[in-house]
Amino acid sequence: MKFKLLLVLILFNFSVYAQQKIQIGETRSFHSEILDENRKLQIYLPKSYIKGEKTYPVLYLQDSYYNFTHAVGTVEYLVLNQLIPEMIIVGILNTRRIRDLTPASHGLSEYHMNRLPNRGGADNYLNFMEKELKPFVEENYRAAPYNILVGHSLGGLLNTYCFFKKPNLFNAYLTISPSLWYTNNLLDKELDEVIKDNQEIDSKFYLTIANEGGTMLGNVYKLAGKLESYISEDKEVDLKFKFEPMFEQTHGSIGLPSIFNGLQFIFEDLEYELPDNKEVIFAENGLQKMIEEIQDHYAKLSREYGFRISDEGAMNNLGYNFFNKEGFADAAVKVFKLNSDNHPDSFNAYSNLGAAYEKAGNIEEARKYYEKALKMVKATGDPEWEFYQNDLDDLNAQEKRKV
Repeated sequence: MKFKLLLVLILFNFSVYAQQKIQIGETRSFHSEILDENRKLQIYLPKSYIKGEKTYPVLYLQDSYYNFTHAVGTVEYLVLNQLIPEMIIVGILNTRRIRDLTPASHGLSEYHMNRLPNRGGADNYLNFMEKELKPFVEENYRAAPYNILVGHSLGGLLNTYCFFKKPNLFNAYLTISPSLWYTNNLLDKELDEVIKDNQEIDSKFYLTIANEGGTMLGNVYKLAGKLESYISEDKEVDLKFKFEPMFEQTHGSIGLPSIFNGLQFIFEDLEYELPDNKEVIFAENGLQKMIEEIQDHYAKLSREYGFRISDEGAMNNLGYNFFNKEGFADAAVKVFKLNSDNHPDSFNAYSNLGAAYEKAGNIEEARKYYEKALKMVKATGDPEWEFYQNDLDDLNAQEKRKV
């Protein structure tokens, strides 16, 4: 009887474990007075969100029904590889897609007028995003004052219209194969006319085009030309722009690679480049100077973006420059110790510090930090914990051989 009861408990526990769900977000809804309807959102929060109090940039994703899953996967992959910062994703589920994503039109063909009867609500939708959606997100989540708008197809049309109409509503625009066959008076204007009242603009605009044809292709190239010409004329506007045609992609497949490449473009200045002349690093006072320059660089970026941007990767790179240079083991320890103090939640920082202590001949300190890193990495479920175990095992094996 006892054996049977034990077997039932084991099977029950296994069943509960086996049925644990993998969740990438939650659905929220709220009422919009401007649109006079309830709106649903798909919300993704970074893995570190529950641990602390820091704020995160927000990616507002159009057409969330189609794009939420691959956008979350792309963001998590890029964060894992330290190419972009963690961020909140707000996926906007459509109610009347054509209504919300199209501005007032002129010159549409009879075919398109019949196909898009409920068009022209973009101004109302922009007011909704500005006066209701963004305040809702900022009230309910730890949102930093840095926002990215992502739109594909008609969503890309809305992106472009928003940039022309209210360029400062978002800090960056990731615009994917926009439906610029759709005619609109504002989009026909030159940027000199549109941005003259927004001279303080500080934006990034990333634009792609798939294997499209006709008016859509021509107008996307026309938009790219407008942006490039405007920047080249040395305006006071701080506008960063990149156009990346992807003719190997279809209109449907271009979304994922565009988000992957576009986010790296938006955050490309987060990477700190150490001097090519390594003698500058190893010169007298070079270590302290480089530490101060890295800290100043990321403090400046944090002020500009409005959220804390980590210097962990740059400090790791600096530390390994000393680690790989004969006679600079103590300098490597100093850098990695500072890095672990500044990033106490990083098992990688402690692992690097352990390696530096090992190279410096301080075996006890090396073991302490290897053990700390191993414990932390196992707690995360990271499958690469074996590398951290091997570091500790190798250290212990070396000590045994000396006895």
